[in-house]
Amino acid sequence: MIIYTYQSVRVLRILKSGEIYRAHPSQKYGRAYDCLIDMLGLHCECPIFGNLRFHRKNTGGSTSSSVKLILKVPKENVWLTEYSEWADFMYMVQFTSPKDYHDLIAGEVDDITREKLHKTIESLKLQRSPWAYRVPQAILEEIRPEWLAEYKVKL
Repeated sequence: MIIYTYQSVRVLRILKSGEIYRAHPSQKYGRAYDCLIDMLGLHCECPIFGNLRFHRKNTGGSTSSSVKLILKVPKENVWLTEYSEWADFMYMVQFTSPKDYHDLIAGEVDDITREKLHKTIESLKLQRSPWAYRVPQAILEEIRPEWLAEYKVKL
């Protein structure tokens, strides 16, 4: 699968040196990322996000000091989620029990119901064909140097 991901120049240096890049835990999004790791059964400290070629893209990732990495990743190393459902879950997770992201703290909060939370979690877990997603979000456990097909440095 062809994956586009925006990373720092430091990640490019790691890959060009022949090492595998693994993301470090995020302080800001750590809890949501831990939940996603659990949902998808990933084996990493922090997921790496990207977009699929020929598919609608989410809006995040590119910064002035970033590098666009174009990766050729074996299908078995790619997990997919619907970008909008991931965004919804990232909002919902703040209202879930610290011990179990399946449970809402106060039963129902704002427009979030247990049913909506469970439906979102199940959808994030379910792996479908890339064309079954409106805006597919690619998730990787790591980036291997042999996957690097091309890169573009933003100045």
